[in-house]
Amino acid sequence: MNHCEDERIVFIARIWLEPGSEERQWRGHIQRVQGEQETYFHDFNGMISFLETTTGVSFPAHQPSDESKELGG
Repeated sequence: MNHCEDERIVFIARIWLEPGSEERQWRGHIQRVQGEQETYFHDFNGMISFLETTTGVSFPAHQPSDESKELGG
């Protein structure tokens, strides 16, 4: 194993749209592969907060891409 592989922290995230009511909501679950840390979230800020807390690294500021601006994002 090289030095870079030793420092990797891997996460698995599942994101879904809740069925049901007229105001459907996004939900998610994220888990750190190398440990037992995991959480559920209802917005991306919750996911980002988990990533920052778990790794100790701040998440970069998000700048919408030109494509997402065209889609209304």
